[in-house]
Amino acid sequence: MKHIRWKALLPLTVVLLLLVGGMTLFVDPVTRRGVESAGTSMVGAKVDLRRADVRLIDGTVRFEGLAVTDPGAPMTNLFEAEQIVFAVEILPALQRKIVIDTMAARGIRFGTPRATSGAIPVDPADTLDQGPSVIRKAVDEWRAQVRVPPISLATLTQSVNVAGISAESLATLRAARSAIAFADSARTQLLADLQALDPRPTVDSAEALANRLRTANLGTLGIAGARQAVTDVRRTVRELDQLNDRLKSFEGEVKGDAKGLGARLEAIPAARQADYTYARSLLQLPSFEIPTIGPQLFSDLFAEKIGELMYWVRLAERYVPPGLRRQMQPGAKRVRASGTDVLFPLERTYPDFLMRLGELSLAIGGEGASTGEYSARVVGLTTQPTVYGAPTRFAVERTAGVVGPRDASISGSLDHRGTPVRDSIAARLTGVPLPTLPLKGLGVTVALNDGTSELRLARAGDAIDGSWRWRANGVTWSRDSVSQPRSSSPSMRLVEDALWRAMSRIGDVEIEAKFSGTLKRPALSINTNIADAIASALREQLGEEVRRAEAQVRARVDQLVEAKVAEARAEAEKVRADVQGRVDAERAKLEAQKTALEARLRELVRIPGIG
Repeated sequence: MKHIRWKALLPLTVVLLLLVGGMTLFVDPVTRRGVESAGTSMVGAKVDLRRADVRLIDGTVRFEGLAVTDPGAPMTNLFEAEQIVFAVEILPALQRKIVIDTMAARGIRFGTPRATSGAIPVDPADTLDQGPSVIRKAVDEWRAQVRVPPISLATLTQSVNVAGISAESLATLRAARSAIAFADSARTQLLADLQALDPRPTVDSAEALANRLRTANLGTLGIAGARQAVTDVRRTVRELDQLNDRLKSFEGEVKGDAKGLGARLEAIPAARQADYTYARSLLQLPSFEIPTIGPQLFSDLFAEKIGELMYWVRLAERYVPPGLRRQMQPGAKRVRASGTDVLFPLERTYPDFLMRLGELSLAIGGEGASTGEYSARVVGLTTQPTVYGAPTRFAVERTAGVVGPRDASISGSLDHRGTPVRDSIAARLTGVPLPTLPLKGLGVTVALNDGTSELRLARAGDAIDGSWRWRANGVTWSRDSVSQPRSSSPSMRLVEDALWRAMSRIGDVEIEAKFSGTLKRPALSINTNIADAIASALREQLGEEVRRAEAQVRARVDQLVEAKVAEARAEAEKVRADVQGRVDAERAKLEAQKTALEARLRELVRIPGIG
């Protein structure tokens, strides 16, 4: 007892008690404010947490009343949860890392209303330059790349004016001029290749041998000389045959692509077809092609929805970066030069955040067939997937429903362990309320009511491939005379009535949007059975008029480009004829020398003891 320093021990004990008491009193509110601050920064909208209960000794953390605002709708929650319980590992927490063994959540609901706006307050000094929200900007950027003009009935009965087609805007003229300009280069390259074959030395050597043997006989050559002459003749004939094979191969090149000249000529018909399509679009003639009608009807709608999906895909990559990349985050607040902290993750350590297993109970309210309870499971959710060493996987299934079928499932994975990142999702919801769709330009609206929604997405790096399909039975059609009043033209009214009769007879609707390409250069195509009915109605009412107009368009394009196309073909034939003439001259010399040598060879081999 004499060795105990009571004067030091007592103050240390008091300090420890104060620390424990302070943590007991303040850790919960500090955690709550930290979750709200971090969540708000991540989502881009307000995140509220009613209560946090942290029990370090037990290694449990409990959240109650979590509400996350939808960034695109500040008066609506993206989701809210009654209670979330985490089982946390203590050792990683001492290293300022969050490792969650299990998570259980219940009472999760989507799309619930908020009493107050969840928009993030902005500095008044920044309101003058305030633009659209981040999610709105991302969606608009994606939509702009796949936008397709809607169907317009206003120009269907107008007269055709082909004089507005400009010659300089036609791709056929550019292709023909390219072929003409390339002709001289092709001629120069072909003649250089012919010279590189070097036929002159072989032909001259054969000619010299033939001249030397023309007057030779056994008396002048002798037995040994005659045998050597036969050997020389046979060797030279073989060389001439080899040269002839090379000239034939070169001749095939001249008659074929001719160093790219043939490819340029072959591009002209494709360019003319493109010009037909381009000129047709200038006149705004209606299309009877079913693949064209689908995008005109629904590309804007699906571009909006898929654009929102792409926003969340990019957000996932932002907060779950691939590989062991360094991460940048704002430094501690200082009066001057707060700076930026650069975090370099280690490969063999705990991730900064890891949730090994999460189990959630979800609920969707309302009275539709999708109303009910669901269970969700998340495995391996982390901010540093390379450190964790496995992809994140998730799945959602329906456990109980009020009405309707029980077919509802969502599954997918995020594999960001390295580049390229690989994400996938597959979802199928039956009985989900589908939207009411105005068919722009047609004056018709279709209410899809409840139906089936199927989503499939696969991403590898920037490349995306997926589809979103809606199927609905017993749809409701109505004419929209407010946004698009009836036409005063009798012929236009016939078209409108024909379209209405064709579409109103459709009881089951299927719409499928397929998206591909890359995140920065997407491509969108849409197939729907509505397009079949529209194409049939347009073909019945306007088929002859449109075919007549298309013939005028094609004739005008042909008139503008035919002279230059003929010039390009003539120039190409001139190049080929010029080079072919030189090839023919070389082959004629070769054949003459070969014939002379073979004749002399026949004479020599008749000599006894020589052949």
